[in-house]
Amino acid sequence: MEKILLSQFIAHIMADYFAQSECISRMKQEKALSSWHLYIHVLIVFVFSLLLTPVCSFIGYAVVIALTHFMIDVLKSSLERWLKKKKGFNDRFYVNHYLFFTDQLLHLIVLYGVVSFFWTRNQVFPSYLELFSVNQLLIFTGFLLCMKPANVVIRICLASLNLYASNEKESGNDLEKAGRWIGTIERILTLVLVMLQQYAAIGFIIAAKSILRYNDSKTGKAEYVLIGTLLSFGIAVCIGIGIKQGIFESFLEPV
Repeated sequence: MEKILLSQFIAHIMADYFAQSECISRMKQEKALSSWHLYIHVLIVFVFSLLLTPVCSFIGYAVVIALTHFMIDVLKSSLERWLKKKKGFNDRFYVNHYLFFTDQLLHLIVLYGVVSFFWTRNQVFPSYLELFSVNQLLIFTGFLLCMKPANVVIRICLASLNLYASNEKESGNDLEKAGRWIGTIERILTLVLVMLQQYAAIGFIIAAKSILRYNDSKTGKAEYVLIGTLLSFGIAVCIGIGIKQGIFESFLEPV
């Protein structure tokens, strides 16, 4: 069951992050039930859920995952739209960090419940999962988390401190995208180094980035870069240690 749970978690990451653009998120928030983006997103959730557990008996469970995803997203979008009007942010996209993390937690709870119910009722195991160990799936999941999901989490955390919005106006879209690529690459390198237990090299990367980017006369921008850097490396290090020390695998054992 651990492998099925991990496969569904990977499906969630692919559908909710890699296959969902900021445009889709914006339209979901602005129009909710009247937005066709919402229904496309739910269909993508269903497809990824079934693709990662390709057995006929899981079709109904994939439908349940998609429908609950739909309800959670509608509730989140409605609350965000209400808070957006209350705070007077009618002219820009608004994301509340409390709602974001609550939304993700609810999705994970649903995945756990659906997979547990499926396993107790069917005991069917996709053949392709036999090719991978739990640790290999965790490593793959870790690399996925270090990419777009980590970028989204960092942006939302910085936005909650009112640092991201002010600095976003100072930089163009190209620079913003470049920053995301830099962050993704540094997290992947950090995760690899943690897995290899080369912690001194991680310190060298942090020092090199600090010299290149912290040398800025604007205090607000320097704090923005420093907080973003610490969050970026912190996420990668925590994921790497969690995998290397078997912490995440131990969480799955009672399952």
